[in-house]
Amino acid sequence: MLNARPIWSRCIIGAHLLVVVVSTIVLAQLHSDWGRIVVSFISGTSLFVLTGLVHEASHHLLARRPWVNDLLGNAAGVLLATPVSAYRALHLKHHQSTNRDDDPNKILKSRWMILFGVPTYIALAHLYAWRHLRGRALARYLVEVAFMAVPIACIFILPRPLREWSLLGPLITVAVLQNLRIVTGHMDLPAGKYHDTWQLVLPGWLSVWLLHYDHHLEHHIRPRLNWYELPALRERLALDPTLPLHRVTLVQFFVEVFLTRSYPLESSSTEHNSGDEAGSLAA
Repeated sequence: MLNARPIWSRCIIGAHLLVVVVSTIVLAQLHSDWGRIVVSFISGTSLFVLTGLVHEASHHLLARRPWVNDLLGNAAGVLLATPVSAYRALHLKHHQSTNRDDDPNKILKSRWMILFGVPTYIALAHLYAWRHLRGRALARYLVEVAFMAVPIACIFILPRPLREWSLLGPLITVAVLQNLRIVTGHMDLPAGKYHDTWQLVLPGWLSVWLLHYDHHLEHHIRPRLNWYELPALRERLALDPTLPLHRVTLVQFFVEVFLTRSYPLESSSTEHNSGDEAGSLAA
């Protein structure tokens, strides 16, 4: 059952909604190209956070009532054309088999995903749903796709300023940030607790604004924690300096992975055991 959600966490999500609404109006009226670029980035960053809530919904963390949780999750997934049922099926399997041969996300562990991550992930989610969902689960997926098609179709009948400036620019920002999310998850890391996920470190204010997107390792260790509960787990993990954590800044990640490729694809059994034994910290 969900813990009581702090008011400040709701306020942050509300602030992102407000940013998107105000930015949409401003972009439709702006005539400066540089102004459009700046406002599109601001709006797109908030859209990135809001579309990412489909991930929270996949873990039943958006609302106590399942139907409300899935409704909000599907609303979050509209601009990514990804129903929550498809996302959930793919994502939960990824949690069960992170970086193993049967991980459905293994195709995403490519440097090309910095350019093509979003369309690849969308296609992967739908393909996984078609292959693995059956019965009522498949029917729910098809219903979600049908209802999602309506707002997506409405995009094409929006007034031109809204369609081309208020939406296109921010969506480009969303795609860039989602690609970053994809490549900074598990690139070049082996399977095994504490070994299979990067632990990014962003400035505190930015981490909160992005709903602790950089706490990906903590999420994999305790996927039922709400986003605002993840920093407490990071503090607990930090108490044991022997844990083999891959803790880096965003710049360090790109230097080590994209330039030096210093992390091996395999780890020794000793490393795996040390991570497993340290699991009590996260329990």
